Amino acid sequence: MTNFLPAGIILDQLEDILQYTLELEQKLEQQVVSAETKQIASSIAGTVRDLLGFLQKFPCQPLVYTGSGTTEEVIARLEWLLALYSMEDSGITSGRKPRKNRRGKQKQAVSSS
Repeated sequence: MTNFLPAGIILDQLEDILQYTLELEQKLEQQVVSAETKQIASSIAGTVRDLLGFLQKFPCQPLVYTGSGTTEEVIARLEWLLALYSMEDSGITSGRKPRKNRRGKQKQAVSSS
């Protein structure tokens, strides 16, 4: 089981909210309501549209983390893991020579970051 969930449901619900708000705006145009009420509906639609545009610009779908830790702690852990992955991916190692285990096989050098 993972502590990460794709946030696609959020995008789907935002699209639903935008659709409902646009329908509401159309209905309000046909009704006798205050300009303030029409402005509120328009503001909701604009805000949802802006948020959808922002979320859709990411190269991958946002994730929701459901595990323990504060936001800052989780970000720090993810940043550390990404940096470690980047170092390994580019061939940077700790500079240590591989050690041999009791059976004479070489162990992989481990970075001490």
